Amino acid sequence: MRKLKVVLCSALFSAATLSCVPTAWAEGEQSAAGTPEVQTPAVQTPESQNSLAQDPPATAPQVNPADPYDLQYFFADFKRFAIGDVVPDVYRSKKYEIVQWKVRHLPAPEADSHWTYMGGNYVLITNADGKILQAKQGEIYYKR
Repeated sequence: MRKLKVVLCSALFSAATLSCVPTAWAEGEQSAAGTPEVQTPAVQTPESQNSLAQDPPATAPQVNPADPYDLQYFFADFKRFAIGDVVPDVYRSKKYEIVQWKVRHLPAPEADSHWTYMGGNYVLITNADGKILQAKQGEIYYKR
């Protein structure tokens, strides 16, 4: 039994080691000097690093330094919502209305609006048509 465990462990180790070896070594290709050829990764120059630093990713949300919990858009019910969009009727109901906004570290709702909870985020919507006025990350609840 012990011999079987040793054989299995050595076989797994060999397979794991081969998966880490460059393909040129595993296939047995060699250069003129007799050593396996290894492809080196492309070296980034300071110019290429600067060009990457200047272009932010398109999917990163804009963060307001004054309030890092503000959201410009969010996802709920497999749909993307942004400021100015109209929410579905279910989120306008009393069931989703947040009355204790102070406890959740939310600002007071504007006149004729209320806070609701959508997709893990807090959303300020108008009472009349459900238009999104403001959105906050759900982590604001844990703010100290």
